[in-house]
Amino acid sequence: MRVPAKDGTGTPFGRQAGRYTFAMRIDSTLVSKVAALAALELSDAEREAMAGQLTRIVEHFEALTELPESLLEGDVAAHATPLREDVARDGSPGSLIEANAPAFAHGHFVVPRVVTRD
Repeated sequence: MRVPAKDGTGTPFGRQAGRYTFAMRIDSTLVSKVAALAALELSDAEREAMAGQLTRIVEHFEALTELPESLLEGDVAAHATPLREDVARDGSPGSLIEANAPAFAHGHFVVPRVVTRD
């Protein structure tokens, strides 16, 4: 009897239970789809180069799955970044901003009107 997984894969405990096992190759078709979504115009040579570069990036992350679990264990709290005290302060160099502004009035920049009322 197959145990339904929470993620709908039908695999006990879902796909994440095992390691990532299949290799992913990014081809120029996938790059074309992503480029269209990003409104990028790529030549055929650029698509091929991008496909190769992205495939190498994915392969690098796949290689990271081969790291022994013992290297990934440890006390995260022991390496926490020390935090500085949270103190409110005036961060604006007011007089410097006012001196360098082309026009400044009542604590604000004066800019030309770009929207008119008709």
